[in-house]
Amino acid sequence: MTIDLTPYLTDTGPKYLAIARALSEAVRQGELVPGTRLPPHRQLAESLGVSVQTVSRAYAQAERMGLVQARVGSGTWINALDDAKESAYLRGHEARQENPLIDLSIAHPVCPPSHHLRFRHTLAELAELASPDVIGACRPIAGLTHQRERASAWLQSRLHVPGEMDDRILCNGAAHGLMLAISSVVQHGDLVLTEALTDHGLIALSRTLGFQLRGIAIDHEGIVPEALELACQRFKPRALYLTPTQLNPTGATMSEARRDAVAEVLARHRVWLIEDDVHALLEAPGLTPVAARIPQLSFHVTSLTKVTVPGLRAGYLTVPRGQLHHVLPRMRATTWMATPLIFEIADRWLADGTVETLAAEQRSLLGERQQLAQRLLGHHALESRPTSLHVWISLPDAWRAEELQQQAEQEGLAITTAVPFMVEQTPPPRRIRVSLGAEQDIARLEEGLKRLAVLLDEAPPPMMQIVY
Repeated sequence: MTIDLTPYLTDTGPKYLAIARALSEAVRQGELVPGTRLPPHRQLAESLGVSVQTVSRAYAQAERMGLVQARVGSGTWINALDDAKESAYLRGHEARQENPLIDLSIAHPVCPPSHHLRFRHTLAELAELASPDVIGACRPIAGLTHQRERASAWLQSRLHVPGEMDDRILCNGAAHGLMLAISSVVQHGDLVLTEALTDHGLIALSRTLGFQLRGIAIDHEGIVPEALELACQRFKPRALYLTPTQLNPTGATMSEARRDAVAEVLARHRVWLIEDDVHALLEAPGLTPVAARIPQLSFHVTSLTKVTVPGLRAGYLTVPRGQLHHVLPRMRATTWMATPLIFEIADRWLADGTVETLAAEQRSLLGERQQLAQRLLGHHALESRPTSLHVWISLPDAWRAEELQQQAEQEGLAITTAVPFMVEQTPPPRRIRVSLGAEQDIARLEEGLKRLAVLLDEAPPPMMQIVY
């Protein structure tokens, strides 16, 4: 069959997406009816002046949209629009605008359907067995006692975080815990040290609470102890915010010796430690937090979000002995208490081993994706951990990070440069962070990495190199 899609084609986005959208519009306007057989790939490619590969990708996209069906040995056909098969975006008066971007930008764990099933099963159990306190309690502010007891035992045995139940606070995710910790010991105008590249949430928090940030030099293990020593001598900081395990965005992870050296500097200068250990479960058991070396000076924060399901905003804050009375008023002011229902789910998963099972599954899933990234992008200089959420890639000489980000978007990819993680106003490193967990379909992730590999191997379009 011969069809004319040119009236429905647009100039926005990659060509294969424009063709898929043109097919959708042709169906909506009645030009293509259900049961229509589409032209062979090569025939449509010749009529549109594109490559066969572009048409193949367009047909595959249309199939993902529910628009067409590929039948082996028979070709590609427009789907019948009965109630069982009609795509939701075709039922309305206008075609739904799909987000074409393959997301390589968001820090997100892999969350397969099995995770959703576990979550639903636990909710069903709670519907039958949950204590009335789970929906009726509004005290204690630090969290329900049985939930704190279980969390405290787990933090001590699994993550080696020192402290007792009375030193633990349940909070609504790690970001909330970090805000509580920092606001308890840092005042407006105080100086907080951190890695030269750090989590963008801390940068936003510094602007919200009005404290100063100064970046410290990092290497493949994270913060450099000698640079930390010099900064403590010169600036007399109030606190250090530290991510010793899988630093975002570089993935740097401190050895035990490096953790010893950092703790020694902080103890000698009496600087508070705010330790962000949210990625602890993405590493195999064995690493000891820096907080375990100087518990009297340390706030430790972790959560289950990065290894279970993102909606389980279960965060755990451990405070130094004697600091609880400073933290609880801030807890009450910001959220009153953590959501008991969320922590009842977390409590059951800690008790029955689900957290450890999901953590092991997450490490396995990320390991598979890291191997895929190494296979497709390994000929470029990159840093990563075997079970990290990200890959940190050095760019070829021809590319600048912001140019690559712009061109990647034109190719249907979302990536992240170093800019959101920069503490100082200095030229950003010529790097990009590629996240591996946001796309749940590994085939879609592979497609995104392949497109990125092609971009990195090519020179930027000439217009991007013009200096105005």
